[in-house]
Amino acid sequence: MYIVFIIILAIIFVLVPILDKINFLDKIFSSIDKTRNIRHLDYYVTIAYLWVLIIPVFIMCIIGGISLADIGFRRLSFNHNIWFTVIVIIIAFVLVSYEFVLPLVRIRKTREQILNSTQEDIDEYPQTSLEKLLYLLQVISYALCEETIYRGFLLFLLYTIFPEIPLYLIGVIAFISFGIGHLYQGLRNAIQIGLFGVLSMGLLIVTGSLIPSILLHFFGELVPAFIIKQKHINQT
Repeated sequence: MYIVFIIILAIIFVLVPILDKINFLDKIFSSIDKTRNIRHLDYYVTIAYLWVLIIPVFIMCIIGGISLADIGFRRLSFNHNIWFTVIVIIIAFVLVSYEFVLPLVRIRKTREQILNSTQEDIDEYPQTSLEKLLYLLQVISYALCEETIYRGFLLFLLYTIFPEIPLYLIGVIAFISFGIGHLYQGLRNAIQIGLFGVLSMGLLIVTGSLIPSILLHFFGELVPAFIIKQKHINQT
């Protein structure tokens, strides 16, 4: 049964960039309601897309008797090699500092640079209170859904089917699966995101829990919500 599950998961990994490329859900939502604000529609589409994507995983969990604890929703348990654990945690800490803490520390300078730049598109950033709320829900959805699919469920299947699978091979699979899912963002971004997938998988392995990976993912994408303020848009 688990072999079938991992085949289905592989199909999902391949379908993700295809659906993104053809804007599958955009077309569905646009046909339902063309009067919605297009900026808001983008958030609705992304959030819906992520939760639709995770439905097959939940169905497989029910069929296979797989619990939330099995796929990583459990307490932290540091039972892995101490050096590997320390290295992964340090890298995760550095990434959060670089992607979240540092940008917030220099938020005013960053905001001025974006507002004064001719190359930056401020429409890519959430601006109104509603947009910021939708963006927050989008980031939460990304963190929960992608970590559950690409890390928690995948790792459970790999260890269940291949109990002796080496760590480096898990890393390769994590890189390829997450990178493929983001090919629509370009090869360079797909490689960078694939490397993030390896780090996030490593964090799951060393902590025994999906929670740190979810938090890493969440804080890694949260900063854009603080960049643009509505009053700055009104002043331009």
